[in-house]
Amino acid sequence: MYQTWLDIKYANLLSGSLKRFKVKKTNPYLANCRCNICGDSVKNKVKARGYLYQHKDKIRYRCHNCGVSYTFPYFLKITSPTLHEEYVRERFLNKDDVVPEKQVVAKPKFAFPDYLKSGEPLTQLKKVSQLEWDHPVKQYVVSRKIPNPYHSKLFYAPKFAKWVNSIIPGKLSEDHDEPRLIIPFFDESKCLFGFQGRAFSKNSIRYITIIIDENKPKIYGLDSVDKSKRVYVTEGPIDSMFLNNAIAMAGSDNSLPPGFSDLVYVYDNEPRNKEIVKIIDKYIDRGYNVCIWPSNVKEKDINDMILAGLESEDIMSIINYNTFSGLMAKLKFSEWRKV
Repeated sequence: MYQTWLDIKYANLLSGSLKRFKVKKTNPYLANCRCNICGDSVKNKVKARGYLYQHKDKIRYRCHNCGVSYTFPYFLKITSPTLHEEYVRERFLNKDDVVPEKQVVAKPKFAFPDYLKSGEPLTQLKKVSQLEWDHPVKQYVVSRKIPNPYHSKLFYAPKFAKWVNSIIPGKLSEDHDEPRLIIPFFDESKCLFGFQGRAFSKNSIRYITIIIDENKPKIYGLDSVDKSKRVYVTEGPIDSMFLNNAIAMAGSDNSLPPGFSDLVYVYDNEPRNKEIVKIIDKYIDRGYNVCIWPSNVKEKDINDMILAGLESEDIMSIINYNTFSGLMAKLKFSEWRKV
C-alpha cells in the first residue's frame, strides 16, 4: 500500500542519521539502529536496540532499551524535522487523509439513541455527520481533524440562544444570536444532562456550557468511559476525542464520581498559565498521576499536536512515557513550570 511504501522510503532516507542502521528484512520491513531517543547503551557502543518495523500497512518505531513506541511520522519529526516536512507534503499530495461521510438525503429519519425521546433537545438539531460536505460547520470539524466517529455525536445549532431557551426559558439573550457547535454531555446512564456550545466567531465567547441538571458533575464522556481501565482526564472535550478511554473536565475542577481506579490528568502544555500550574500542583499534592509534557513538545494542547502532524498513537505514547506521581512528579513539574 502507498502508506507502507512512503514510510519505508523515508525510513531509508533517514538511515544516514541513525547510528548502526541496518535493514534486517524487506517483507515485512524490519530495520535496526541505535536509539536516538535514549542514546542506547553507554557502555557498549555496538548495541542497537531501536527497531523500525512494519505493523499492518504502517511503519512504527520501538526501542527495547527505553521502551518508547512511536508511529513512524512522529519518530521522523523528532529525528529530522526537515525530512518530516517533505514527508508530510508528499503524503498529503498523494493521499486524501479524510474520508467524507455519505451525504444524507433530504428530510431523513434521524436515528437517535433510545434515551432521547421525541421532542427532547437534540432532536431539534442535525448531527454534523448529516450536514452536506461543504457546510461550514462540517468543514470546521474536518479542519480540526476530529475523528469521524464523533461526527455523529456532535450537533449543529443554527441559532444557539433560541435553542437553549427552548430548553431553559429565558436562559440567554437572543439579541445577537449565532450558530454554534453542540457537544452533548451524557451521564453514566446515557441521559443528557448538559452541553457545550462552541462559537465560530472570533469575537464571541468561545465556549458556553449549559447544565440542565445541576446535580450532575460537569464532565464530558461519562457515557462511554471504561472505569476498569486507565482513564485520561483532559481539559476540554475535543482533546479527549483523540485519546483512548478519556473524559474531560469541561473547564471545571469538579471532583469525579466514584469508581475510577487509575486516572491520569492531562492538562494543556501551558507552563506560563498560572491557573493550569495551580491545578496540576494540586493534583500532584493529592497523589494523582499527571502528564508533564516534555520540552520537545511545543504545541499547547492535544488538538494542536494533531494539527501539527502527530497521530493519536504518538500522543498516547508521549503521555504514558511522561506520566508521573509523587516526588518524581514534583521534580518534573518544577522543571516544566515557568511561573
